[in-house]
Amino acid sequence: MRRSLARLSIPLREPFVTSGGVVAERELVLLRLEADDGTVGYGEAAPLTPYDGVTIDEVVDALRNGNGGPPQARAAEEMALLDLEANRAGRAIGEPGADAIPVNRTLAGGPPGEVAERAAQGVREGYSCFKVKVGLPDDDERVAAVREAVGPWPAVRIDANGAWSVADAVSAIERLAAYDLQLVEQPCATLEEMATVRQSVSVPIAADESVATAADVRSAAAYGACDIVNVKLAPSGGFSAAREALREAAAHGLGAFMSSTLDGPWGIAAALQLAAAERVQLACGLATLELFDATLALALPPPADGLLVVPQGPGLGLAIDDAAIAEVLVEELGQ
Repeated sequence: MRRSLARLSIPLREPFVTSGGVVAERELVLLRLEADDGTVGYGEAAPLTPYDGVTIDEVVDALRNGNGGPPQARAAEEMALLDLEANRAGRAIGEPGADAIPVNRTLAGGPPGEVAERAAQGVREGYSCFKVKVGLPDDDERVAAVREAVGPWPAVRIDANGAWSVADAVSAIERLAAYDLQLVEQPCATLEEMATVRQSVSVPIAADESVATAADVRSAAAYGACDIVNVKLAPSGGFSAAREALREAAAHGLGAFMSSTLDGPWGIAAALQLAAAERVQLACGLATLELFDATLALALPPPADGLLVVPQGPGLGLAIDDAAIAEVLVEELGQ
């Protein structure tokens, strides 16, 4: 099996602002495997240091040394193998399921008027669910502006990325509940804190950063920390691990959806296939390729009427030419 690594840097159309910081470009590591029969598979490692504390260099070292390493490296290894095997077999990496997945539009921090205009544009494009990043000084104005822009019927979620204390979370949620929130994602950093918040508010609580694995989901259920979990392929450790987390959520009566950590097209394609196979019903945060200012953003069809079409294979179901990769290539890292 021949293997090679490439380091990519994908510019964003505009800086992505959350309570955890600002992302202006998305760095990824792309793993390419080629079998002796010429079959190829791709895997994407997508650490995001402000979110998960894992660096690109840590992932590169793990993929070079084959020592497992952080979950994002394991996710890339598994994805590449699944893609290769499915390409050889002429099938998708996931089992047949839904043809399309409902998705939300993610609204990063910014001036309330600008964020509201992006929300209004989303309504015109057919989105019926919006996630607003909060944990910033102007949360009240931004959430109010988004609700006014989208009108009364679309779902509005907020995501604090663990920025609030328990007291701040309860206070903020009680105020922002006036805007008819579908859910509040990761209001505090720990499951214990989230359990306390959940007992104090009426808006459903979703766990994100706290629930990477099936074991984490079991802990969240034991604490009574959330009503819903947000599962992400890269921090979970790959397709199989994310599937286990989704199934663990179902076993404990928790709702679930999938999102990306600003993943590239390989990660989005894999997550779409998994969400389809597992019949995920809640809107997923997988419509993030539109945030990129690069040809790779066109590797999958854009959302239509709030739905992303699930690639049907073979493999990940992508056809990305060398020029699109070269456009965002930082360096080829060899084996």
